[in-house]
Amino acid sequence: MKIQILADAHGNVMHLFERDCSVQRRNQKVIEFAPAVALPIELRQKICNAAVDLMKSVHYLNAATVEFLVEGDQFYFMEVNPRVQVEHTVTEMITEIDIVHAQLKIAMGGDLFEPFKYRLHLGGAYFEQ
Repeated sequence: MKIQILADAHGNVMHLFERDCSVQRRNQKVIEFAPAVALPIELRQKICNAAVDLMKSVHYLNAATVEFLVEGDQFYFMEVNPRVQVEHTVTEMITEIDIVHAQLKIAMGGDLFEPFKYRLHLGGAYFEQ
């Protein structure tokens, strides 16, 4: 499970929900989709909150992806990718947030919540091969 994160210099850290990349063949991702349809809402919230808490604790600044392994109702931290990943467009399609634009705004010292006020909402589903 990949959680997309945005964090600015004003202490704002937000998640942009999850991308599921569990469909693999020979350890290579076949498809990535969002939201994760088999993930219970309560577990989604716990994973997203854990990703935000982690990035706040290290005072991260920029876009990143926090990856977790999910097994049943448990999840385990795997790694942080401190960059925009190729699959970021999956997240952009379900949140209507331009991640590259947000990254540029962060680099210029902008506040994620002013003046454009990124409003987080989950709108639809999307997948990428």
